[in-house]
Amino acid sequence: MRSNPCLFVLLTLSVAPAQQAASGPSAAQIDSAVRAIDQIVERDLAAKGKKPNPIVDDSTFVRRAYLAIVGRIPTAGEVEAFARADASRRRLTTIDSLVGSPGHQSHQFHWWADLLRARTRLNRQVSGEPYMHWIKDALAKNKPYDAMVKELLVAEGPALARDNGATGYHLRDLAMPEDDMANTMRLFLGTRLECAQCHNHPFDKWKQKEFYELVAFNGGMQYRTDIEQSPAVQGLRDAARDLMQEHGQRAQQALRQIMQTATVGIQGSGTGFVRLPDNYQYPDAKPNQPVQASTPFGADVALNLQTPRVGARQPRRLPQRANNKAPVGQPADTRAAFAQWVVSADNPRFATVIANRLWKRTFGVALIEPLDDLRDDSVASSPELMQYLEKLIVDLKFDLRAFETVLLHTRLFQREVVNGEAGDDSPFQGPLLRRMTAEQMWDSLLTLVIPDLDQTLRPANARAEEAYARYEKLSSASLEDLKRELEANILRQTDPQKFRAMMRERTAAGTQEREAISDAKLEQARPLFRELAAARRRGDEAAEAKTLVLLQQLGVPLPGERARRNRGDQTLARASDLPSPAPVGHLLREFGQSDRDTIEAGHTEASVPQVLDLLNGFVDQRLLDNRGSVLRRAVDAEKDLGKKITAAFVALLARQPTSAELAAWRKDATDVESTAVESTVRDLIWVLLNSHEFRFIR
Repeated sequence: MRSNPCLFVLLTLSVAPAQQAASGPSAAQIDSAVRAIDQIVERDLAAKGKKPNPIVDDSTFVRRAYLAIVGRIPTAGEVEAFARADASRRRLTTIDSLVGSPGHQSHQFHWWADLLRARTRLNRQVSGEPYMHWIKDALAKNKPYDAMVKELLVAEGPALARDNGATGYHLRDLAMPEDDMANTMRLFLGTRLECAQCHNHPFDKWKQKEFYELVAFNGGMQYRTDIEQSPAVQGLRDAARDLMQEHGQRAQQALRQIMQTATVGIQGSGTGFVRLPDNYQYPDAKPNQPVQASTPFGADVALNLQTPRVGARQPRRLPQRANNKAPVGQPADTRAAFAQWVVSADNPRFATVIANRLWKRTFGVALIEPLDDLRDDSVASSPELMQYLEKLIVDLKFDLRAFETVLLHTRLFQREVVNGEAGDDSPFQGPLLRRMTAEQMWDSLLTLVIPDLDQTLRPANARAEEAYARYEKLSSASLEDLKRELEANILRQTDPQKFRAMMRERTAAGTQEREAISDAKLEQARPLFRELAAARRRGDEAAEAKTLVLLQQLGVPLPGERARRNRGDQTLARASDLPSPAPVGHLLREFGQSDRDTIEAGHTEASVPQVLDLLNGFVDQRLLDNRGSVLRRAVDAEKDLGKKITAAFVALLARQPTSAELAAWRKDATDVESTAVESTVRDLIWVLLNSHEFRFIR
């Protein structure tokens, strides 16, 4: 097994709090915030005549920490390393070694992808991989939250261009600016305005006109880029017309596929005007009347707009399939003005919403429920704590990694769970008892199969490279190149077998070339591999990143890439490396993975298919019958039945069996025959995997 940097940290205690950027918060600032939060929580408990729950034991803590921070159960080796570390520091050291690690970024990605509705396919045939790469890259760089949000809201240009994945945010609601704005207000400001799209809100103060004044900030935003007007693309249209005489609509379909790749994107800085619906029915305005951008709360936004004149010539509108109304007004950078208003520290809801979301993610219950429907009369279960968290996240300059570290360092995170319901407004005696998410379940099962699971994570851009390469090829192609691409697409429809043969030849030629380069460079890369391993052992993120760049420049497979290539089953990868969402019927979907169609659409409810998945699928094939899995190797390595039982408990539950459990499972093996021992081991693994103790985060 490869060395694990987390194990090294725990054994040597050579790393104190997680490394921070030069401008990040100090250890003293983190500690001060931790003390303040614990004091407020415990003061609220005392005021209501309640006591905090006891602190959990070490085995419960280490399992909770790994599931909460890196989204999987700890390995047996990690549990043992934790037990050997200095008892006075090992809990905080464990947290600090995990926060910011590749596993942490993988686990964070799912939460952000659910919020931002990131998918492998955004809509129709538009790849969402650049969008997901952008999210992963932002997490790896620990980009401040306000900067992340601003980049998403002002993103412009080709969707599939390298480093432009943020455009996926607006493309997620392609040609639906009203839905786009409703999702933006709900996601970043906790304000539900979707009812006001069609009429005045029946249960809140928002008017339909106010909603369209918000939409006006994105007025004139278009979902195609001006590459469509290039001479090569125009020439391709002429070629397609010629080919239509021979191939009919197939030529038109092939042209559409090429155009989608080359031209999809976001264009337009915002005009600050939009028209009301044709059926607008309130006396404060007329149907189809232009309305000017305005914010419904917070500081006014200064805009430099020219009121559009009736009959005035409007900016050139790029062709697109959606039947949007013609844009109103002239470009005025109103999208940037809106983004600045959203992320401003003075916005009364921006800091509140993200602090509230992160509190719920860590402890299971938000201070304000529901967390995405704030109203003027919304009251936090602990107003003092909510006010403190709002100030803290601003003081931390929206460093979410530092904010999460503060929450994880609290005594509250170490307390026994509360078996209550989300939305309970009682003060926090401990975190809420929760089931694993689908991604935590999948990644935990893989931890029992694959050694050093986190080392198999692919580079953040791995899945997006194909989309980037295709865009770069098409955007720089000559007319003759585009014609060949068009003919290849037609061939795929008219003669799939011949098309597949052609693609196999191209792939084989490319693979041979890449392998030759890799083999020639491998000897040169060996010292770099040693440097990479040393950097990971000592937790030196800067040195690790620098070495990875050098390896990429050499063109050799990165650590984990060769193992994945040689492993026949490419489906055994962390959930963040799989298509997103997984196909219907996949274990991830059965356990409640979000379809990413709406914000936070995942669930953790139990179901019969979950049991069947484990009973007849993953457990039998990957664990019980797979002697090469981490779990089976650990259990089979022990000769004594008692030690086999202990190995299974540590691997699955991160704890030793009690004397009663050990006696019960020993009794299950009625003799010393190998078949009886094997039967007991298989039964034990199956029972533990299907137990509440495995599925729940205690």
